[in-house]
Amino acid sequence: MVEHTFSLPELEDEWNRWYAGNLRVLLSVPGIDSAQRFQVPNTRPPRFMAMYSVAGAEVFDSDAYRDAGGGGTNSARFRPAYQVWIRNIFDIDVAPDVKPHQCLLIVDADRVRDDFPGIPLQWGRAVALHQTTPLRALAVVAAADAQALRARHGVTVYEPHGERLESGR
Repeated sequence: MVEHTFSLPELEDEWNRWYAGNLRVLLSVPGIDSAQRFQVPNTRPPRFMAMYSVAGAEVFDSDAYRDAGGGGTNSARFRPAYQVWIRNIFDIDVAPDVKPHQCLLIVDADRVRDDFPGIPLQWGRAVALHQTTPLRALAVVAAADAQALRARHGVTVYEPHGERLESGR
């Protein structure tokens, strides 16, 4: 997962177009199987996240990843707009496909929480890169149900900012 807070509104449309294309470039890297972008609605500066399914942390050390511009080299011109740029790898099997009428619920915690009855959380430990939270849970929820969850401690609700793309492998 790559989380961004983007602070230059005059570049935001260009950055979003570039990022959409960059997802396709990264999907050409062996070991990156899916990618999807998300946005937290109504935030200023806007908050975005890209979520990938990857074979493992070694993908980010590969020549193919570096040659594809991974790790921020392709986005250098936009870096002055990044107030936040956090990359974490979690030991979650597969990133879920979040449809337009759904939201991605993220729960960050230092221990597994069970205070979300009826929501099947998929928990994972931070295992590589920045490791900014010990544990993160994911769940796909209906957009209509997401509003009530936004105020919960440690919870972020993301809306899809594009469809889930797959590598085709």
